[in-house]
Amino acid sequence: MTTSTRKDIVYVVVDLWPLEDKTEDVKKILYDTIVEAKKDRTCLKYELCENLNEKSQVTLLQAWSNEQALDQHLTSEIINKASEELRQLLTKPTEIRRYKNLG
Repeated sequence: MTTSTRKDIVYVVVDLWPLEDKTEDVKKILYDTIVEAKKDRTCLKYELCENLNEKSQVTLLQAWSNEQALDQHLTSEIINKASEELRQLLTKPTEIRRYKNLG
């Protein structure tokens, strides 16, 4: 196994817009994914945040040791299950953006 460097780390921002009356349901699903994700040693950060200016938006801030680790997470059973559960609870599709460290 190779050791990851700072430049290997992939940062991820996941924006979700829950239906007005489904925000707590969405947060519950996301909390469950956070617990599971943090068990993975390649998960460096996984936090749920609320937009201060737009309370109807929540964001997951993540950091993974490398792109392969992120890809494995995104195709994991917990993410597939959460995605299915969230589908009917959001006003629009989830936005996922990946970033790399430039130094």
